[in-house]
This record gives sequence, C-alpha cells and structure tokens, in this order.
Amino acid sequence: MSTSTRLQLHLRAKDLKNLQKSVLGRNTVSHPFCVVTVRGDSPDNQPHIVGQTEVIFKSLSPSWSRTIFLDGYKFGVPYYIEIGVFDFDANSTGKTDVELARMDLHSQTVLTKNAGTRELMRTGTFPHKVMGTALLEVGQILASRGNLASKSLQTGGQVYAHIERCSSASHSHGKDGGAQVMSFQLQAKSLQNVQTLGRTSSPFFELYRKVDRPTGATWISVYRSNVVKSDLNPLWTEVTLDMEATCNGDLSRAMKVIVWDHRRTGKHKLIGEFETSMKGFAQAKLSDDAMDGGDEVGFTLMRQGNETGIVLVADATLIGGSGGKASDKDDSSTVESSSHNGGANPISSNHGKKKSKSSRRTRRRPEFVDYLSSGCQISLAVAIDFTASNGDPRQPGTPHYFHPSDSKEWNDYEKAIFAVGSILAKYDSDQKFPIWGFGAKYRDVVRHCFQCGTEVEVEGVQGIMDAYRGVFRTPLTMSFPTRFDAVIETAAAYARHEQEVAEQEGKLSYTILLILTAGNVENVRETKQQLMEASEDPLSVVIVGIGEADFAGMQFLDDFDPATDSGRDITKFVRFTDYRSFNSLTEAVLDEIPDQLVSYYYDIKNILPGATETEADDAVNVEDADDETRTFTFLG
Repeated sequence: MSTSTRLQLHLRAKDLKNLQKSVLGRNTVSHPFCVVTVRGDSPDNQPHIVGQTEVIFKSLSPSWSRTIFLDGYKFGVPYYIEIGVFDFDANSTGKTDVELARMDLHSQTVLTKNAGTRELMRTGTFPHKVMGTALLEVGQILASRGNLASKSLQTGGQVYAHIERCSSASHSHGKDGGAQVMSFQLQAKSLQNVQTLGRTSSPFFELYRKVDRPTGATWISVYRSNVVKSDLNPLWTEVTLDMEATCNGDLSRAMKVIVWDHRRTGKHKLIGEFETSMKGFAQAKLSDDAMDGGDEVGFTLMRQGNETGIVLVADATLIGGSGGKASDKDDSSTVESSSHNGGANPISSNHGKKKSKSSRRTRRRPEFVDYLSSGCQISLAVAIDFTASNGDPRQPGTPHYFHPSDSKEWNDYEKAIFAVGSILAKYDSDQKFPIWGFGAKYRDVVRHCFQCGTEVEVEGVQGIMDAYRGVFRTPLTMSFPTRFDAVIETAAAYARHEQEVAEQEGKLSYTILLILTAGNVENVRETKQQLMEASEDPLSVVIVGIGEADFAGMQFLDDFDPATDSGRDITKFVRFTDYRSFNSLTEAVLDEIPDQLVSYYYDIKNILPGATETEADDAVNVEDADDETRTFTFLG
C-alpha cells in the first residue's frame, strides 16, 4: 500500500514587474514575497494556506530562503498548489522597509507572517499589491526535469518551484518541520571593509545547502541573518534552525555561508564565503570549547582567492532528533573539514585537525520520489478488451456503447482511459503510448493482441481515446475467450525495450500496463506464469474490471504469496464501479506502483537512483500565466 510523502518546496522568481512608483523623484523597487496554498485534488477546491516566504526587499528576481512543507503527496492522486506573489507594504508592520530588510529571516517572519491572511483579503484591507498567482500540480513538478517547474505571472515575470523529498530520517510530527533543531549563532572577526568614502560595511550572511546535479552543484538558500550595521566584527542574532528545513536532516550535507555587505538598493556586495556542513559547525564549536581560552577555531572567508575575514561559531548546539549524529545517507555533498574547503581550523595554526577515518555507511532504502527525481520515466501501455463479454456495442448500457457526441457522456472504458491516462501522462516525457486490443476476431482468426490505431504509439491521452474508438471502424467480430497472457508478454518486451533506450542516456524507464476488461480471464494458469516471467522486467500490471460482471475469477491476481509464488508482485485488480470519482479510482489503481518500482530497481536489480537532474532557466518550459480571475479567488 502506497504511503504519503512529505515534500519541501523552494521558490524563486525572475524578471518580476516592478509595481512600485517613484517617490520624490527617486526610483524604488518592489519587495516580493509568496503565499502558498493547497487546493488538494482539484484546482477549484477551497484553498488553505500552508506557508509563506520571507520578504525580499528591492529585488525583481528573488530567491526565497524559507522552506514550505507539503504533506500528503501520493502517486496517482492530483495535488494542486497555488503560489501567490505579492509586493509587500512595509507600512502594514509599523516598520520601514530598511528596518525589515536588516532583520534576520525568523525575526522578519514574526512581523510579516500575517501579511497574506484570508481575513485581510475578505475585509478589503489587504495592503499588498498582487504580482500574480500560479496554479501548479505537484505530480507534474516531480515529473519535470530536476523537479523544477515554472509559470508566468499575470503582471509579468515567472515563478520557479523546486520540490525535494523530505528525508525520512528528518520526519516529525511538528508543525514546522523536523524535531531536530540547532541553536545557531555566528560571529565574524576582521572582515574586509568593502565600503568606500570612509564608510564601514554592514555585514549579514546567507546559509545555503548544496544540491548535486549532473550539470554541477546548485545552492539553495535556507537562511538569511540580520544585518549588523557598520561593524567589521559582527555578532549575528542567535537563531533556532530546523534541521529538516536547513539540511533535510542530513548533517553531513554540504553547506555554504556567504557574507555580504548590505546595500539599501538590494545590490549587496560580496565580502567572502566558505563551505562546511551542519556537522562541521557543531564540531567547530566543540573544538573551540576544547581550546579553553587558547586559539579560536573558525572558518576562513575567501573571495577570489584572498582571505577576507574569519567566521567563528558562537553556538551550534543540536537539540532533539538523533542527538547530533550525522545522517547515514551516502551523499556526494558531504564535506569533511579541511583548510582547503572551508573547514574549521585553529586561527593561529597552519595545521588542520586530523581527518577521522570514514565510518562504514549504511545505505538508505530509496523511495519512489527519489527515482522520479533522478529522471526515471514512467511509460504507459494500454490493453482493451474487445471480447463478446462486452455485449453488443450498439446497445445502450453495454460497456462499449458510445453515447451521442452532443450528450458529452463517456462509457466506462473512456472514463478509465482518461482518469488513469491523465495521471500517468505527466510522467512520460514523449507522451507516446502503445495501445493494444485483445479478444477480437479478424478474418475468422481470434487475435489475443493487436495494435489499435494506425500508429505503433499514439500521442497523448486524446490519441488513446481516438485509437480506441477507431477499432470499431475496422471489420472486427467480438469473440472469445478472454486472455491476458499475450498482451502481458508484449508489454514485457516493450518495457525491456524502453529500459534499454533509457540506459543509453543513463536513465531508467518503468512501464505500467493498464488492462481494461469486461470479463474474467479464462486461462488462469498461463496468466500466472506469464506474470511471474514479466516480474523480471521493469513492469507493473493494473487491471480494471469494466461493467457488471462479478469478476470472482480475478481474485488470483491479488493473491500473490511470496512464500510460494516466484518473482515479485506486479499486479493490482480493481472494479471500476467500486469508485465514484476519477481521483478515487486512480488512487486505488496506482497505489502499489511506487513500492513495485522501488522493489524492482533496488531489491531485484540493485540499482540506486541517479543524481537529481537539472535544467538551466532558459531550458525550463515556462507555462503560460493563469487567467487573471484566479488572482481574485487565490485565498477563496
């Protein structure tokens, strides 16, 4: 049974329209922030707010640090989110934009967290200008290269949404993320002054986490400190960092600190940077405490090969969770302390600490989303029952009866094709699907697997519909018996071919065969044998019973016993009439697919997910903006 998955959403935007007007002849720039709502399984459901980012002042291409958590994603169930981007009105907080911009992420959030409430919109007192909204479907984001999707906003510019699975080790029952937190505080000494004309730099820092991808590392901002005005030896505000939001529960994950000189224009100037990990911060603090008044242990800031200051760890105390132990996850983002990569070192010494011997890592079992994130393609193949058990398709009430076009009604075959096809099509990059029929007689010969349509693969869900309807324009005779073994064998060969093609590009491909039938299978022994053989291929078989048959003969499909049956369980059977909505049907049909896919690649083939894919901004498909009416219904 598939379980729900907790996800992290990271947001940024590009080329937003400046909604600010010049004041006293001085040009000003918008202060964007995001509010995220969940609409659930329909874009028209009542929204509920799940998170809000911080405000990025004076920026039209912001990258927000605050992580938004999405609970309850399940493969096969639509999950709609809507992102609203607004230009923040600082007057609503009683503070100036300069004061708010100098606050750390958490302090600013306390003052701005009520900025996007439904009550403000309903009472007509919402002070912030709407920059645009974007409706997105989580499954579609996960199916996109690099788990990255983009959409244009109504007033201009685009919003980018990136999703990452929460580490299972960092799950908690808390409202805002993982139970493990770190009391965190940094200070700096002898920073290089990058100001001119006798002024002194006003430093702040940003904390980033690393995401390794085939085209290089990407750094995602997860925290922004307060600004310490005109001070080259700043002590930044102490903060409690949620480890799930900060490093996704992996304390050895590579992190980067960048120290900036704050500029009121929003064009901050780099002072220096270094790399370490959350574990590295904790070890630096312990090493510093062990010095007991001796040499301080810190990190050297670098800019263009030159030292620009020292960052010390005033506090890095882990609280709760695993008690401060680094994750067992084998992640190429791991950084060990060394003077070359920004590890903590005694400031007055030329020698770093000795590296400890690497402990044997325990490989974490991957999850379905991990394979999606690394570019695993989900291919769909459809097999349709044309046996005489369907009755006369010209008679109303029979499974294959086509309603008049002006009635806008579908038969149950069409409904099942649309429901399941619409979900799985999101995960198939080329949108091409093979469609087969079985049980029809051509030229007095019963065909147990034949091509539907004029093409080997049809394009899109509409192509499946057209190929299905087109069969009744051919000289077929609906016949007997009902047999699945031939289409299962054909689907297994197709799955092997798709995997071989994917391997040439360093990817994976997994095929789902959807069989739609109105009768009980008549060759149970041969069908079971064919399923056992197909279990060695990257294939799952889902069978939907159409019509009013009792389908008692299908029980064997769900009676897989690993103790007596060879191979793996790859089959699921459901009755169409047991489900009253498309969403409940697709959830039931597809709920075992994630476990079956992971079982094949991890347990059978010992294949781990590859690195997360990525796309440059100019290669990401930017969807057209939603209708402007959605901005009026954003918060319901």
